[in-house]
Amino acid sequence: MNETSKFVAFELLNRGQHYDALYKLLKNFSTHRKITESLWMVNTSLTPAKLRDTIKPCLDENDHLFIIDYVSGSRSAWFNTIDDFKDA
Repeated sequence: MNETSKFVAFELLNRGQHYDALYKLLKNFSTHRKITESLWMVNTSLTPAKLRDTIKPCLDENDHLFIIDYVSGSRSAWFNTIDDFKDA
């Protein structure tokens, strides 16, 4: 399966609880971008469900997680992100 970009949005409700573990996990993907504190983009061949299951050990039951599979050709726009994105 080919890698596609997945956007990973999360909210960890007890600040500092598992951010380090989650950030480390996300940084392990060969291509990863920190867009905001709680929104990242990673390239992976994992489905959104499998990526969710990979991330879940970093989460507590009250945390929130949302993953979007970005399809090539989809449109997006941004301003002032943490990592610098270039128009492709």
